[in-house]
Amino acid sequence: MIRALVTGATGFIGRHLVRHLVRRGYQVTAFVRPTSRRGGLTGVRFAEGDLVTGEGLRAALRDVDCVFHLAGVIKARTPADYYRGNRLATRTLACALAAVQDPPRLVHCSSLSAAGPATPDRPRTEDQPCTPVSHYGHSKLRAEREVTAVSHLVPVTIVRPPIVYGPGDREFLGTLAPMARLGVMPKSGRGSKSYSLIHVDDLCVALITAATGPCSVYYVSDGVEHRWEDICTAFATALGVARPVVVPVPGAALQLAATAAELLGRVTGTVPILNRDKAREARYAAWTCSADRIERVLGFRAAIPLDVGLAHAAARMSGQGMQPGVRTGNWRSG
Repeated sequence: MIRALVTGATGFIGRHLVRHLVRRGYQVTAFVRPTSRRGGLTGVRFAEGDLVTGEGLRAALRDVDCVFHLAGVIKARTPADYYRGNRLATRTLACALAAVQDPPRLVHCSSLSAAGPATPDRPRTEDQPCTPVSHYGHSKLRAEREVTAVSHLVPVTIVRPPIVYGPGDREFLGTLAPMARLGVMPKSGRGSKSYSLIHVDDLCVALITAATGPCSVYYVSDGVEHRWEDICTAFATALGVARPVVVPVPGAALQLAATAAELLGRVTGTVPILNRDKAREARYAAWTCSADRIERVLGFRAAIPLDVGLAHAAARMSGQGMQPGVRTGNWRSG
């Protein structure tokens, strides 16, 4: 039995990954904070600790075969919060792994934001230099460098997903759903915008596959460069509402809205997903990546097309979720 430690197990991707691992027969330990909400995580044991201070890490890493590092910060009040939650926490984990006599395999889930935007019609490939444009992206790239720094001691694989969506997604689809139902979807600027996406279940399969193949850096996606208008239309169809009107929002207006959202967040004590950092990323025309390397080297290819994945997520949103095992196209849900 393979013994896996998962950081970020209580997050959106982490919960799905734990489910995949348990179903495959892994012995899973979730590394969590004492205050983490653990509801819905079944078939796992919990190890309490703190990735920033390193508390509890040494004990959690004992007798582990593989570590899936998903913990991180995707939205923050200050730039320092990104670097603390992404770079510093990853450095603590990397150093703890390097101190293990026979260190386990580390699969580090990074982000396309660490690499930066692509040139339109030319998806990013692993041999291109990284040029992040946001604090989030810079913090994720520095986290990658922390694990690369110990790669002579620890077997390390880095996976860079683009937009990840699926059931339980409160950020991307959760933000879009109210606007889709209103029939109006914003777009940054007037030019064409294209994005790579991957369903969370496909990403989980990719992460597990990456744990057994050659150590490298891999992009993952569903293999399609999606136009923003097509994403909006497909999501509206999945929700059963009319095709939305896509309204271009000037960059200055988006920055103003992001600033207002941050100010409101300070008053209400929340951290909005729309902030000035995300607005910087939204300026660019293409956030796309090629999954050729992971298909060629590891044999992984995404199985869930966008319309099927959105239909599944939308059904869960409306409380009509498909039961595990129901066939939809060529994909077995759950």
